[in-house]
Amino acid sequence: MAPTVSAVLDGSSPPTVLDGGLGTALEARGLDLDHDLWSAALLRERPEILAEVHAAFAAAGAQVLTTASYQISPLGLARAGLSPAAGRALITDSVAVAREAAAREAAARKAAAGAALIAGSVGPYGAALGDGSEYTGDYRLTAGEFAAFHRPRIDALVDSGVDVLALETQPCLPEIRVLAELVDAHAVPAWLTVTLSDDGTHLPDGTPLSAVAEAVAGTPLIRGLGVNCVRPSLVAPALAALAAATDLPLIAYPNSGETYDAATMRWTTGAATPAAWPVATWTRLGARLIGGCCRTTPDDIAVLAGRLRASSPG
Repeated sequence: MAPTVSAVLDGSSPPTVLDGGLGTALEARGLDLDHDLWSAALLRERPEILAEVHAAFAAAGAQVLTTASYQISPLGLARAGLSPAAGRALITDSVAVAREAAAREAAARKAAAGAALIAGSVGPYGAALGDGSEYTGDYRLTAGEFAAFHRPRIDALVDSGVDVLALETQPCLPEIRVLAELVDAHAVPAWLTVTLSDDGTHLPDGTPLSAVAEAVAGTPLIRGLGVNCVRPSLVAPALAALAAATDLPLIAYPNSGETYDAATMRWTTGAATPAAWPVATWTRLGARLIGGCCRTTPDDIAVLAGRLRASSPG
């Protein structure tokens, strides 16, 4: 069943199932995402395939679907030869495609609670660099430059009617502070998820997670805090550190445990599927929204959804 936004973001519902790796599921269908706009390129070329993947995640049990807007940024648009107006139209389309897919899937299964919620994806500046910087935080911009990068996408997502903003894969504190200010200008709730250093308790730029919690504490519209696209083994230390610093509902959507090689643009080394994730530990530490990121599929989300249903009281 699809929970309400309030229930999801005030922690009053059972753990909410998020979707998985949109790009991974598209590549599994034989699609080439080697494009400056990544999966968003399909909004122009093959929107029906994008809708199929959204629907597959919803059918697997995802109660929140994430838009294909992660890479729709001023940098990516310029490299693709698209104007800001064309970029705004793509963002609008990303919301419409996800919303329509959620509605169709809910109608097909006669879902009493309605369709999945739609989260508007806001990726970091580092993702637009295409060099793995979302996992290192190795870039420096002024507050004004960060705002100019993020404001158009956030404005367009809000205007397009997303249920929640997903400020995700964030690796550095200065960018997070700007995002908090931008979110505060709207009436749409948001969650913030970050990437981690190898100790699981700091951002890649060295900031302790306690400082991240402090940085967003004055932003009432940031209603959830957590991690995404990190190794599953780092989730518990991160949640423990965040739980000690905030009362916000916590969020976890790790990748499969593989390591991204920016030079080859490939994922390598071992993986841990949701069947092996210690989700009971994560929920005990305060995780209320749990899903998957890169290298997780609709089948993986179905396994995760089954495990969370089995562990929920009643």
